Amino acid sequence: MKYGLGAVALSLGLIFGSCSDFEPTGFDAVPELPTVSNLQAQVEGHSINVTWQLPSAEGITGLRFIKNADNQNPVELPANATSYTVKGQPMGEEGLFTVKVCYDNKYVSEGVTTTAVLPVETLAGVSNLTAEVSGRTVTLKWTNPTGSGITGVRIIRNGDTGAAIDLPAGTSSYEMKAQPMDVELTYSVQLMYDEYYASEAATTQIKVPYIAPKMAYLLIADKWQDLPDDDERAAAQWFAAQENAEFITPSRIADLDVDLYPVIWIEIDRVGLPLGWQNLPAQISGEETIAALRTYTVNGGNLYLANMATQLTVPLGFVPENMAPTVYGNGDGGSGTDVWVINPYLGWDFRNGSDQGFYDRTAHAIFKDLTFEDPNGYGYDNLPLIGPGQREDHNCLWDCNIYGRGSYPDVIANFEATTGSLVLATWGHVRDHCVAGLVEFYANAHHGRCIANGFAAYEWNQNSGANPYQHNVEQLTSNILDYLK
Repeated sequence: MKYGLGAVALSLGLIFGSCSDFEPTGFDAVPELPTVSNLQAQVEGHSINVTWQLPSAEGITGLRFIKNADNQNPVELPANATSYTVKGQPMGEEGLFTVKVCYDNKYVSEGVTTTAVLPVETLAGVSNLTAEVSGRTVTLKWTNPTGSGITGVRIIRNGDTGAAIDLPAGTSSYEMKAQPMDVELTYSVQLMYDEYYASEAATTQIKVPYIAPKMAYLLIADKWQDLPDDDERAAAQWFAAQENAEFITPSRIADLDVDLYPVIWIEIDRVGLPLGWQNLPAQISGEETIAALRTYTVNGGNLYLANMATQLTVPLGFVPENMAPTVYGNGDGGSGTDVWVINPYLGWDFRNGSDQGFYDRTAHAIFKDLTFEDPNGYGYDNLPLIGPGQREDHNCLWDCNIYGRGSYPDVIANFEATTGSLVLATWGHVRDHCVAGLVEFYANAHHGRCIANGFAAYEWNQNSGANPYQHNVEQLTSNILDYLK
């Protein structure tokens, strides 16, 4: 009996799943494909070892392992595989494990399924946790338990798991530099077992007495009046008038006490400067300065990288080399009648439900006392930074589409997870997730915090006259520096 094309396609869709992009046509009948047998799941420590026997059949080209009915993300295994070890299965939850056999790179058999439950276990945590204060440095010390399976230590401040510090197994003390002052701080220390499982947290509280911190501006001229660009001069002039503000030269970075100088502002905005951090002024991109900045931030110092200085996120380790800013402009600019704004509503078009996320960043501290409005009629409020007239189109920011979404809902979520960051704003007209222009990079064991602002709209001196939104430029800067203190 012959099956029509439609019947064959329907039957294959019901019984088989494709192992490739093959589209079956012209088959006389649907074959009965052999499945695996003797499928078993055995709990071994914090892992689940799933084993099976292969069928005695020809044409096996691979196997497909599916965890917890997640058919969208199967694990592809070689044709001779007879086991797979599951790691990270939540304790106390029944795990569902399915194995299918792929044939001729075209078809997949029905699945055979088994289950297992990783028992709930109370994992030994640290003991004798103490905290001592010296200046703005909090030193945590603790005692680790004996036992196997410990793969790391995690420190969480004030319950902020997104900014947790992960340390190697066996670590028994850690210095937290440039800590917030005059507020109650809670520090929790957990042990990580087999990478996925956290012990009960040991917790301690302490308050750091207030010390008036200073803001530092990295000056690469004898005085700010000698800076070569009008925007850099305008930024430095404003900075000079701020309280507890101090200009420093690159040679001083290595001697800075991060408790007294918790933040350094680096501002580079120059016509004609080529793309690439190595092309930044030699006083900044030189090996000695980069090494001093690395040491400063490893010790807990924080950075505000503005305009073209966002490229320093690469040599300072905030982003990998393949994630350097690529959206770049260095020309004379031109005149326009619109208002250049930035948008803290990431994924505006996805706010009413979508497989992609909507992220409202307006509550972040850097937007304090700023007024959002819609001068261009986009249909949602933005933060205006520079008005009509002559503007230099000096963007130096990230096109997140380059890196894709990975296993995350959208490209912003992927960028944040990959770099340990929080994207705070995109271009004003962007309604999806394509561009990251204002980014907070969280502190970790390798560096302090950093805010990178690469928007062309962040221009300190409008060449055609007074900028009606100069207050926003100044208030945003003040907020960022205060936040990083």
